[in-house]
Amino acid sequence: MYRALLLLVLVLMLEGCQFRGEPRPLSSEVPPPPAFVDAPARCVAARAGFGLGHRITAALLEEMRMRTGARRVRLVLATDPDTPFDAARLIVDIEPNGRVVGTRCG
Repeated sequence: MYRALLLLVLVLMLEGCQFRGEPRPLSSEVPPPPAFVDAPARCVAARAGFGLGHRITAALLEEMRMRTGARRVRLVLATDPDTPFDAARLIVDIEPNGRVVGTRCG
């Protein structure tokens, strides 16, 4: 009895795997993949004014980057040399004790 029941279950399972209907013809007409375009990097340093006078932290730095729309952030002491201009970078001027004294783009 057990074998007959097992055979019946197996037949029903195989019946469920059968393909019914007409197969669709293969086509070479595939839609093109979506095009991803980078958002223009535009830094607006005035939006980082809320951080002036605060001691720099990773969370504050990320918040300043997000609010200004910059892609990168650079911390700069007064003694640090200048770097090439980058319109997508926020430059945060800090004192040696880590306090934010200014922000600018470039």
